[in-house]
Amino acid sequence: MAQRPTHVHFQPVGGAAGDMILAALVAAGADPEGVVGFLSGLDLEFRLRFEPVEVNGIGALHAEVEHPEEHEHRTLREIEAAVFSANLPGRGAELSIKAFRRLAESEGKIHGKSPEEVTFHEVGATDSIVDTVGSCVALELLGAKSISCGPLPMGGGVVRAAHGPLPVPAPATLEVLGGSRVEWPDVPHEMTTPTGAALMWAFTDGGFTASPPPMTLGSVGYGAGKARFERRPNVLRAVVGGLEGASGGLCIIEANVDDTTGETLGFALESLLKFGAVDAWLEPITMKKSRGAYKICALAGEDLRDALSCLTMRLTGTLGVRHYPVGRTVAERRTETVVLPYGTCRVKVGSLDGEDYVVSPEFRDAVRLSNETGLPLRRVYEEARTALAESEGRVG
Repeated sequence: MAQRPTHVHFQPVGGAAGDMILAALVAAGADPEGVVGFLSGLDLEFRLRFEPVEVNGIGALHAEVEHPEEHEHRTLREIEAAVFSANLPGRGAELSIKAFRRLAESEGKIHGKSPEEVTFHEVGATDSIVDTVGSCVALELLGAKSISCGPLPMGGGVVRAAHGPLPVPAPATLEVLGGSRVEWPDVPHEMTTPTGAALMWAFTDGGFTASPPPMTLGSVGYGAGKARFERRPNVLRAVVGGLEGASGGLCIIEANVDDTTGETLGFALESLLKFGAVDAWLEPITMKKSRGAYKICALAGEDLRDALSCLTMRLTGTLGVRHYPVGRTVAERRTETVVLPYGTCRVKVGSLDGEDYVVSPEFRDAVRLSNETGLPLRRVYEEARTALAESEGRVG
């Protein structure tokens, strides 16, 4: 039987914070030594400990980060540089930066600044960086292919921050979660922190749902918060399992559209990809009476067929879609990180029968380096490919 893709569902019973997310994932099976090993690439001085605790009779883990006292605050650019240079596994760097950038955009909106001008205080401290990046690494170590989360509880009261007392939930938490479903339990504590909100938003694009997808249960982990509530246990539960009905079968979903603007079609493509399509694209076609039109297409798992079909109809206004199963042959793929004189760049490598046949620098990394150095994009590509070949002993 084909192995079902690994899914992680979070139940934020007591809320969500960076340390709770990291602890829950380690309790669910992520290797703590592996997490610490990858975090060492951040070039930060810290010690990460996981302590067993009991919350209302539930065995859980608490994550504790110890580090020297800090007086400097970090910018988004500084954090991104540290994450890029850490050689994190899989989507670890992508998810980490997605969370930090969402925070920077939210803080910038509150303070009237651009994301690049924002100076992180609590969120830029070593413990918050370790919690954030460690959570993204832990997901990769668990092999998570998809993630879901229940609506995040807000809580109430007042919390102390670098700028002084702030209402709960913190303004940044609400900005991060704009457009997402939340809950307002009568608990006089901060239940979801800005870091926790940003991580969950990055994992799910803010699409929180109280109903997890059908799955075969595997492992369960509980991450504990520090506070103790009267009416509910302050834990975050992570449930790991295999998606039912997602044994690897793929389908094509497509529709002919002749009365929709290009902007609408572009937004539809982005939405299909965010919702979980493996790929999405447009094909120019000619319909009856020689009308010019587009065929909007998506490649997705069979488990997403109905949801993506409905999404396509809602976004484009078409009255129906076609869908049919397809097969797919894929190469083995891996991502390497190379160090260039002016920065780091991820490189995607495809291989067949043990032989690398395509080497492609990550476009976003290459563009970033081109913008920072003024070098032509083509030169960055060439130097990244050469650096990888040299690191593997294939040149010189």
